[in-house]
Amino acid sequence: MKIVAIDTSTKQLSVALSDGKQILAEASYVTSLNHATKLMPLLERMMQEVRWSPRDLTRVVIADGPGSYTGLRIGATTAKTLAYTLGIELVPVSTLELMAASAGSTGRIVAIQDARRGTGFVGLYENGQLVGEEQHTLIADFVQNLPTDTKVTGDTDKFVAELQPFTIVDPAFRAPRAGVLAMLGATRQPVDVHSFEPRYLRLAEAEAKWIEAQRHE
Repeated sequence: MKIVAIDTSTKQLSVALSDGKQILAEASYVTSLNHATKLMPLLERMMQEVRWSPRDLTRVVIADGPGSYTGLRIGATTAKTLAYTLGIELVPVSTLELMAASAGSTGRIVAIQDARRGTGFVGLYENGQLVGEEQHTLIADFVQNLPTDTKVTGDTDKFVAELQPFTIVDPAFRAPRAGVLAMLGATRQPVDVHSFEPRYLRLAEAEAKWIEAQRHE
């Protein structure tokens, strides 16, 4: 198996190559969401380094959200194009699950992505398994019922007051890693390439404003 893993769902662009058993190449860059111009040159350079050609690939694993609307569209379009043109499998993995797994911690951990105005995308995981559902919610409300021994990863610096009782994952392990993404997606079932869409967990801001405006007409 030859896997390419791609995460464009946050401000960090991360790409990895794996044989399904180990990470062969991995690179991550904070690009201020300028993923469109960075992704393919980075992928091509990494494949040259491991001496793979596009026809060698058998699976593309993509972080399917939630996250940046623009970033998710870039990643989804790239993943679908690779899967379709090369005739390979497409496997999506939750960005929040990836963040939790990248933290390298066992036990109970919450992954948070800042969604502005005091809200975030959140997922609670216990020993790698999702507890309940991932959601878009007010962080202050979400953490009220969490046990104080819960670890927290992701955009923790955006919610310092709300997260004060909890253990914050070290900054070196808060960012999602495509190498971890590749390993998570190595054994999962692929999805239909044509019908695949990223998971936003909320409407894009422009869509939400348009719908709200229609309600008041």
